[in-house]
Amino acid sequence: MINVFFDMDGTLIDSANAISAAVNEIREKFELAPLSREVILEVINTPGVNWAKELYNIDDFHDKGFKEGFEKYFIKHYEQSVVLFDKVIELLEFLKEKKCYLAIATNAPQSSLNQILKKHNITKYFDKILGVSLGIEPKPHPMMLNLLKQEAPYDLSVFIGDSAKDRECAKNANILYYHAKWYQKDLKENEFSTAKQLKNLLEKHL
Repeated sequence: MINVFFDMDGTLIDSANAISAAVNEIREKFELAPLSREVILEVINTPGVNWAKELYNIDDFHDKGFKEGFEKYFIKHYEQSVVLFDKVIELLEFLKEKKCYLAIATNAPQSSLNQILKKHNITKYFDKILGVSLGIEPKPHPMMLNLLKQEAPYDLSVFIGDSAKDRECAKNANILYYHAKWYQKDLKENEFSTAKQLKNLLEKHL
């Protein structure tokens, strides 16, 4: 039995279109031209990038959480267009049957998570759900993963994500990492493009 920690956006939930739409709606409020989905995702997933400056041309924004202060825009678009990646429910059910400890570590604000996850009826599968809040540092800082490791019951922990921030966070926390590249073909070691491939990777540790 193992502890399995998941990122949320781009790992469990296919939220790229929702994030792009929300960011561009906020940009419209600032009278800025829309950005492409690819540019937006690169900004939010790259460690060290000042997303407030890059996305909204804000120089003095001090909050470290990507969505903090803008939840209403993201929740609106999540409710309209976000879906789970294919066979995620089946994977979560399999892991719970194997008595794995399951948790989420996401850079979304803690205050928004219940509303986001409720739509997809997956909250019940997780023993712990951690997002960014006062005193909780966002990834790639290892705080979230370290907190989960301290609480989780098993010796081996695995983190599953989809970005450079996730990869760096796992390295900083010194835990095994698997990288989501949903529906893509150019896979490297420890990468997966389907839920079945991820299941095969995790089964090696069960």
